[in-house]
Order: sequence, then C-alpha cells, then structure tokens
Amino acid sequence: MSRITDDPEHSPRDCATKHRHHHSAGRRRLLIGALSAAASLLALAIILWLTLRPSSPRFTLLAATATAPNATAGGIVRLDAAFVAHNPNARAAALYDRLQARASYAGVQLAATAPLPPFQQAQGDAVLTASLSASSAAASAAETAESGRTTLLLRLRVEGQLRWKVSAWVSGSRALAAECVAVVVPSQLTAVVVQGSQCATTLQ
Repeated sequence: MSRITDDPEHSPRDCATKHRHHHSAGRRRLLIGALSAAASLLALAIILWLTLRPSSPRFTLLAATATAPNATAGGIVRLDAAFVAHNPNARAAALYDRLQARASYAGVQLAATAPLPPFQQAQGDAVLTASLSASSAAASAAETAESGRTTLLLRLRVEGQLRWKVSAWVSGSRALAAECVAVVVPSQLTAVVVQGSQCATTLQ
C-alpha cells in the first residue's frame, strides 16, 4: 500500500523533478568545464604561436662568377654562385629539403637545375654554393642576347621545401623560393663577377 503525503518535499512528482534538475545541472557543469578547457587550450596555442611563430628566412646573393669560353667570346658557359641564407629566429631551426638552383642570363635559361644538399640551420647565416653549366646552344643564345645591350639581367633562383623545428615539434613542409636579380654589364673578359644582391623570398 502506497503512502500519499501532503508534504511537497516528499511527493513522487517533486522527487522526479528534482532528479531531472540535478541531472541537467550536472550536464551543464560538464559542458561548461569542457568549453573552459577548450578555450584555455586555444588561448595557450595562440600565445605559443604568437611567441614562437617563425619569421621567414632571407636569402642574399653573396657573389656570382659568370665564365665565358675565352677572352674574346661572349655567352656564359659556367656560373658559380654563393648565397647566404639567414634564419632570424632564436627559437626555431630551419630545415631545408629538396633544394635546387637555376639561373637565366639575358632571358636565356643557362642550364638544368643544380641540386643543393639539405641542411638544418639554427639562428644566423649559412652559405650555399651552386655551379651551373650552360649548353653550347644556351651559350650561343646568351651571346646573341648580349649584342647591342649595355646592361643585362642575371637571375638566380633557389627552390625547395622548408620546415620549422621548435624543440621536438616539427612543422609541415612549405614551398620556398628565393629569386635573386643582378644587373650585369657585358664584358669581353673571361669572367664577370657579380656581388651583393638581395633576394625576394616567398613561402607557400
């Protein structure tokens, strides 16, 4: 036999209502706790990213020597270039992969790409060297392009993949390209030396 009471605190209907309210309050507290934790993690990630976000590396053409077949002939048949890669980040090391160099002279592609070894760079400068040899057809085209011009453009491009390393964390790869342009005055000398040229560096 069930007992019915007039006390609202002990009625079956009020007990069920209180149980649902307690259950709802528990879920609400759990949801608030999860959202607070997610917001804290997001804020921490943003702070770390703003603090450790690496700045793009910079490339400079240190020097380039363009060698002609002989002292009286034009047309570049060999190009030796030295680049400086600068990593401005104190907390992030730069990891370079699949590096290669290419060059053109007076709008003529001098040679196939020259591969460069992969390397890891802490903050500071690193010197890269590349040697490219032009085919006889490219040298002849470059010699023809020299005719009647007082200045010509020498373009050197370094391409590859860049990753960042912060402690044990390594980022994904991004495409890196550094375009260097130098003004060259045609000469009858065997070698033409180009010095100092800032390169435009892009990351994708």
